[in-house]
Amino acid sequence: MNSDTPRGPAGLAGTPLTFDTAGHRQVQENAWVDATGDAVILDFFGLVPDLPASLEDLDDLRARTSAHVAGSGMGLVELDTVTLDGMPAIRQVVKGRDPRRETGMAYIGSYTIPRDRCSTVVRVQCFEGPVTGIREASLFPAFLDRHQGDVQGAMAAWARHPYTEGVTGGTPRNQAEDPVWDDRFPDHPLSRARRLLGVLAQSLRVDPAFRALPPFRHTP
Repeated sequence: MNSDTPRGPAGLAGTPLTFDTAGHRQVQENAWVDATGDAVILDFFGLVPDLPASLEDLDDLRARTSAHVAGSGMGLVELDTVTLDGMPAIRQVVKGRDPRRETGMAYIGSYTIPRDRCSTVVRVQCFEGPVTGIREASLFPAFLDRHQGDVQGAMAAWARHPYTEGVTGGTPRNQAEDPVWDDRFPDHPLSRARRLLGVLAQSLRVDPAFRALPPFRHTP
């Protein structure tokens, strides 16, 4: 890493980011948890971002990321480009099996701010509790009714990787994970992840030295 690449001199945990840590308890140099046990993690990467497409080509970025995440054994729930403290960023949520136990899902939401030679990321990690699958079990019967009892057709439409066709493997997004259901299931880890990302967006601030770096340009 070049000497002029910032390490976040004004940020938390050696990153070019700060956020309002009120209500969070620091558990590692770069990690905090809130009262529910959901984690916020800051990272800085002094490498050219390995994004599969330009931020300006959202359709391609979504499709390629969806396939890549599925190939890793997880699943992309959603991806958007946003402005974070005046900086172009990627907001995404992925899901995968809880690595700590045999059942349950983990949802990881993140903001990635890429520059030409480095990037900074803030992640939130939210896990299902001991009772799993409540959101899906509550919503699938009505979904099946809309398919007039066609179980095979309903299952094919219920879970699929978003933004592109033909992606298999991993843990596909299902219809219960639409944000329209978050208010009905406020304690679900996906609802918590989205809510925490929204709270972070209000207080996240980017160090001026990082902000001044040349923007990310995707090279095919």
